[in-house]
Amino acid sequence: MARLTVYGARGSFPVFGDAYRRYGGQTSCFAVENDQGILVIDAGTGIRDLGQQLNELKVLPPITILFTHLHLDHLLGLAAFKPLLRRDAKITFMGDAKVHGDWPRVLQGLISAPYWPVDLIHMGAELSFTPLPAKGPLALYGHEIRSCPISHPQGCLGYRIESGKRSLVIATDYEIGEEMFDRGFAAFAKGADILVHDAQYTPDDYGAHKGWGHCTWQHAVETAERVGSKELILTSHDPVRTDEAVDRLLAAARARFPKSAAATPGMTLDLSQ
Repeated sequence: MARLTVYGARGSFPVFGDAYRRYGGQTSCFAVENDQGILVIDAGTGIRDLGQQLNELKVLPPITILFTHLHLDHLLGLAAFKPLLRRDAKITFMGDAKVHGDWPRVLQGLISAPYWPVDLIHMGAELSFTPLPAKGPLALYGHEIRSCPISHPQGCLGYRIESGKRSLVIATDYEIGEEMFDRGFAAFAKGADILVHDAQYTPDDYGAHKGWGHCTWQHAVETAERVGSKELILTSHDPVRTDEAVDRLLAAARARFPKSAAATPGMTLDLSQ
């Protein structure tokens, strides 16, 4: 059985406190797991909790980490990912040089002196740095994986994962409004069973943040309608948005698209049915 689990859905930077308990303060991290391996999308602070769970296993499955982009909120938890310290761990990082530039250098530079006491490549795990395919899908752990450029400062990728009988599209950081990107993403996401989509802003506060690289809940709903998605999961919750404020945002989205939910840590979705 393949399943998607949310480990972090907060945008921009982590938050904590009573006002953020239900929707969490951990930044972006999602995992698609089956009996062949674990596919991780992004290494925000949520990846620490995933690592804690994996570290309890006597035998680790193979792990592959994909990056939507390299902004700090999507990398901040990587150094605390416990499997990196295990010599029996086999971890593959995957990125796209056209979008991410020299991404292996970025990862290795972030987890090294003076920012971290142990270099990434010396932490213990067997690491591979592998480029995403230039053309066509990636076949991995029984999934078929594709990527698509989306509009966000300094570049970003959305991912489509075909697993079992269901299709999942993840677009964590995406600003609607550039026709070239929007048209390409609409074709890429067409017919997705589950759409995980940036919804950091409300229409009221978007004006002050135009050009920052994020969507409103209304943009996310319009995209779900445009591509014919069956379910919409709102993510990249604004760091100032409390649980009650996310509730209000979600209620507005559900009034337009009833099969909407807001991503929460621990949320799981079955991809096999």
